[in-house]
Amino acid sequence: MPTSILKYVDIARLVGAGLKCPVCNGTDCRHSRWHSKTEKLGSSGFRPYRCNDCAHRFLARNSASLERILINSTAGLMLCFGIFVVVDFWLENVDKPKPAPVALTATALPEESTAGAPNRLLTGGVAAEASDNPATRAQKQQEAADNGDAGAMLQIGRDLATGNNRPKDVGQAAKWVQLAAATGHPDAMLELGRFYRDGVGVAQDSARAYVWLSRAAAAKQTDAVLEREALVRTMGEEPLKVALELSMPTQPAAALVRPK
Repeated sequence: MPTSILKYVDIARLVGAGLKCPVCNGTDCRHSRWHSKTEKLGSSGFRPYRCNDCAHRFLARNSASLERILINSTAGLMLCFGIFVVVDFWLENVDKPKPAPVALTATALPEESTAGAPNRLLTGGVAAEASDNPATRAQKQQEAADNGDAGAMLQIGRDLATGNNRPKDVGQAAKWVQLAAATGHPDAMLELGRFYRDGVGVAQDSARAYVWLSRAAAAKQTDAVLEREALVRTMGEEPLKVALELSMPTQPAAALVRPK
């Protein structure tokens, strides 16, 4: 049975390799006996085969049969591996649970939670937090800044400088950024350097801008390094000399803050 199947599914035959009958190209061949000792001695490296399909006897290389077996075995292994991959992929997708559809329903809040307030709805069962209110966020931010949170101080300064969620006031913006920078906050020192460079809420001063950008760079603020290099290319010799003097470690942070 395996031999008859091999006649029709034979990769070696398709690629023209391995043992096959030179008359009918059949691959169903078997070993044959030597006709004589002279034939055997004169056929070094070959051996006789007989085709089971047409009964033709022929000589072929000793390795021809092994070559066909190796080619077909390799092809069979590759086919089995391919089938395994396909089946594994199919089983993985079959076993994977399908996500259940989420129904978006509107559920009213309990009466006790909405007393004296307009009716609010829960979309998908998730309530809107009170902290989403800009006024509430600003109040919490102010409380954090009053308690010494440098990040909150910096954000207040940025909001005041841009008019984001607060009335624009560059003077107050500079004060909050100065307070945050005095704590050693890297981003605040970078922002204060920008304020001095551009004259935002403070008198424009390239020397002090250099100092604060340098301090931010020393605190591993990578943007400060690039902005300081760009600033140096625009500074004259005298402002750069002043900047280097102010950059001395003996200079306190307060001396580096000059009001507008």
